[in-house]
Amino acid sequence: MGLDEPSLQTFPYEFRQGMAGRAHVLGDTGPNAPEHWDFGGQRPGSPPPEDIHLLLLLYARGEELLRTVLSRQRQRLAAQGFRELYSQHATHLREEKDGHIFFREHFGFRDSLSQPVIRGAMKPPRDADDYDSPIAAGEFILGHENEYQEKPLSPSVPASQDPQARLTPAESPGRKDLGLNGTYLVLRKLEQDVEGFQAFLEKNKALAPTGCRDDEKKKEWLKAKLLGRWPNGAPLKPGQHEAPDLGANPPSNAFRYAQEDGGGLGCPVTSHVRRTNPRDALAPNPDLSLKMSRRHRILRRGIAYGPSPKEGGAPPSGRGLIFMALNANIGRQFEFIQQSWMNHEKAGRLYNERDPVASGHARGMMTLPAKPLRRCVMNLQSFVTMKGGGYFFLPGVKALEFLAHLTPPAARQS
Repeated sequence: MGLDEPSLQTFPYEFRQGMAGRAHVLGDTGPNAPEHWDFGGQRPGSPPPEDIHLLLLLYARGEELLRTVLSRQRQRLAAQGFRELYSQHATHLREEKDGHIFFREHFGFRDSLSQPVIRGAMKPPRDADDYDSPIAAGEFILGHENEYQEKPLSPSVPASQDPQARLTPAESPGRKDLGLNGTYLVLRKLEQDVEGFQAFLEKNKALAPTGCRDDEKKKEWLKAKLLGRWPNGAPLKPGQHEAPDLGANPPSNAFRYAQEDGGGLGCPVTSHVRRTNPRDALAPNPDLSLKMSRRHRILRRGIAYGPSPKEGGAPPSGRGLIFMALNANIGRQFEFIQQSWMNHEKAGRLYNERDPVASGHARGMMTLPAKPLRRCVMNLQSFVTMKGGGYFFLPGVKALEFLAHLTPPAARQS
């Protein structure tokens, strides 16, 4: 994008290494390793991959309009010397009920339910007693105070490269702030083995309690325990044998684990949802846990790719989820969640257990707390496979203007 090496060095270490370079931290090994990715990695025996310099996200209300916009952008970028390395089509699996619009992912769960509210945003804040109270803008946007009451580290450039004064002065003398009002985007292509997931539920439905009325309810119960919510988005609570009817109400996000389900009798301690956002359930006490977990939040969005499982069969090109997350500190937010919560084998004082759905294990296990005796889910396989991704810098408007007019390093030296 025209930045010189000293300016690139002001970006965070995780960003400069890239997602493929952080595979050992993220648990992207074995079938999930970069050499197997569709983009962003390197296949064995192939030439070194081209670095991805630009990510273009295109959205449209319909397929025809999307094709038109895509064709136009391809022509424009080709004329400027850009070369397309990879393209991925995706679309929301949209459903509507009682006037509410929501989205599902391929395993059948409502998606993007628990999102942090940014302090100072236009959206009205929720009640202060609600778990999801507003979070400092600096957790997601560079140049603003975060939950530590500090501003996150921001990339910068020499002031001499900004003669038109498009950028704001940085804290360091003689430099301009390139990151102000920007952020970092994490993108991952996650292939979902829907058929394998359904077969696993069928094989292990006997783990469900006798209160489940039929085989379908038993599979739904087990499915909910693995993920950490009911498919309709309702929170898991102790004693439930099936999903509560939400009626016209959206799923609640106003719940805490330590107060309502400390032992995991409702939502298991090692379920996917509880791992990725433990709320108040981290030791040693709930109040400290809330403070800690607020420092590891991300703004997450998912969009499905591939046909709906309702259309039958496994498509040749696969189906799954395009995971996107915004955070101001990749290491402390996204990577921490991935490494220290999802792949932590001793979470909840258990042993040799990782995320039951997305951790990449070959033969894992999961404890389902119950009375009088717990249940154990054995021979868990990974139902999600990493297929590509990367870390991307999302500049603010002023930084975009600066980059658009920046003279390349070679031209500056001539």
